[in-house]
Amino acid sequence: MSQRILCPTDLTVNSKDGVAYGLSLAKKNRAQLIIFHATLFPRLIQYACCEVKPYYQWSQLLSKFKTDQLLTEAEYRVRQFVCATFGAESSGVAWKPRAGLGRAAEEIVVAAIQEDVDLIVLSRRKKSALTRFFTRRIAETVSRNAPCPVLSIEAHQSTRSTPVWRVPVLGEIAESF
Repeated sequence: MSQRILCPTDLTVNSKDGVAYGLSLAKKNRAQLIIFHATLFPRLIQYACCEVKPYYQWSQLLSKFKTDQLLTEAEYRVRQFVCATFGAESSGVAWKPRAGLGRAAEEIVVAAIQEDVDLIVLSRRKKSALTRFFTRRIAETVSRNAPCPVLSIEAHQSTRSTPVWRVPVLGEIAESF
């Protein structure tokens, strides 16, 4: 029986199924659900070149960014995502938002260790063969390094409709001649 469940999200429709399953699992087991989002450090390219003068030291530039503020904003986005997407489903579940700053796979494993979770519920997206060849899946990395079991949920992507092709049956071809 899981007492603490970690459920990572990228705050998109793709992770909706994983969060929904995590909420229902936490409700059934009366477990605490930690909904986790990994955010990246802001890129310097977002800031005008004139702001970054050549004589700036790296530490002075980093002091402009407040790590605590970035994490607080990310936790706020997690809370907004859950409340907007799962208003009724989230009631009656003990859940809390959590954010990390870095690459998703590594931050998920760190959060699992720090929160001492019993299970990670992870939503996977289908990727093309070429994308899988050049990138390592987050689910694979987390599963390999996690201190607890990882349950991968296949995300349903209803945003793209596939074209329907009608293949004629041999009898229909013969009748047309």
